[in-house]
Amino acid sequence: MAGVTREVRSAEERLPDRVSIGVLARSFPAAVLDEVIEAAGVREVRYRRLPARLMMVFTLACWLFMRSGYGLVLSRLADAQALTGGGWGDWQAPGTGSITKAKAKLGAEPFKLLFARTTVPAGTPVTPGVFHAGLRVVTVDGFTLDVPDTAANEGFFGRGGNGSRSQNPYPQLRALVLAESGTRVLLAAAHGPSSTGEQTLAVDLLPALDSGMLVLADRNFASWKLWQAAAGTGAQLCWRMSASFTLPVRQVLDDGTYLSQLNPPSKKDGDPIPVRVVEYSVTTTDTHGVETSELFALATTLLDAQAYPAIELAQLYHARWQAETGIADLKTTIRGGPEVLLRSKTPIMVEQEFWAMLCVYQAIRDLIGYATPAGLDPGRISFKRAFQAAQDSTTRAALSPQPT
Repeated sequence: MAGVTREVRSAEERLPDRVSIGVLARSFPAAVLDEVIEAAGVREVRYRRLPARLMMVFTLACWLFMRSGYGLVLSRLADAQALTGGGWGDWQAPGTGSITKAKAKLGAEPFKLLFARTTVPAGTPVTPGVFHAGLRVVTVDGFTLDVPDTAANEGFFGRGGNGSRSQNPYPQLRALVLAESGTRVLLAAAHGPSSTGEQTLAVDLLPALDSGMLVLADRNFASWKLWQAAAGTGAQLCWRMSASFTLPVRQVLDDGTYLSQLNPPSKKDGDPIPVRVVEYSVTTTDTHGVETSELFALATTLLDAQAYPAIELAQLYHARWQAETGIADLKTTIRGGPEVLLRSKTPIMVEQEFWAMLCVYQAIRDLIGYATPAGLDPGRISFKRAFQAAQDSTTRAALSPQPT
C-alpha cells in the first residue's frame, strides 16, 4: 500500500503543529504513555512503523485536528517533529488503511487508563469557585455524541428518542462526567448506549466521590437509591428534585427551609433518608417583557441552616452552569461543532475516540491551570483560546516513531 503523501510546507508553516504536539507531550510524556500501553497489554512485540506509543499520540492529535484526515494528521506529526530533531529522519508513514489497523490494535483501554491518570482535583483553597464551606464542589452532568451511522454503531448505541418519529438521525453515545467546579477539570466519566439512563451511568462515578466533596446535580438524578449510594461515599449532596418527588415537611427551620425525608420505593428497600429542602423561585423576562417563574426545590444533606445558609446553596447550584460550559467546550470546541460526527465506525473505536477526547480536554484544562496565576479564576481564560494555543503556540517536544 502506498504511504501517506507528505505535504510540503515551510518551517514557519509547520511551527503551529510542533507546538500543539508539545501541549500533548507536556500532559502525556512518553514514559506515561508507555506505562498505560504496558498496563493495557498492547505493547508491540516487534518493531512496527506505527508502534503503540506513536498511535496513542496520533489518536490524541486527531482531536486537535478534527477536520483533517488521518494522513494529514500523521503528516503534521512528522512535520512538527522534524523541527525539533525528534528522530524521524527519512521515516515514511504507511497508508491510511495501515493507520486504521494500527489504531484498532490499541483498542480503548490505554486511553481509558490515560484519562484515569488525569482525574486529579486541580483547584486549591484560593481558586475561585472550587470550595464552599471547606468542601470541594463538584458537579455531575451529561451529554450525548453523534457517531457514524453504521450497522455496528446503531446496533450497540441505538438512536435515542422515543419512537421512530423522534429518533435521532445518527446513533448516539450517552456520557456522564463529574467535574470540579471552578476549574472544570474532569474527575470521572462514564458512557454507554443512548438508552442508558443517567442514573445508571452515575453509579460508575461514585468511586470518585469522597467526604471532602459537595456534589451538585440536576433533577434527572433524583432517586432514593442513587441518593443513598452517593451519600454513602461520605460526600455531601445538593441536588435539584423533580416536581413529581414527594418531600413531606417534617420541620420548618428559621431560614424558611425545612427538614424532610426521601422515602424508599418500598419498606423492604431501607429507611427514609433525612434531608433539608431549599425552595425558591427564579423569575426571568423574555425579549417581549413576559415574565416566567420557575420553582426550584433543592434537597441537601447539609441539615444545619446556620452553617449552610439557603441563599448560598441556591447561588451555588446556579453556578453549576460552569460544568455545562465545560461540556459545551467538549462538544463544540474540541469536536469542531455540533454537526461534526466522531470518526469511528465500530463501537470499540468510538470508545477509543471518547476517552481520547476527554484526555485532550484535560490537557487543555491543564494548560489553562498552568497559565492561571494562583488566586485567579481559571474561567477567565477562554477554553477556545487555550485550544487554539495548543494549535498555534510554540513549545518544544520530541517524539520519535521508533520505540525506545
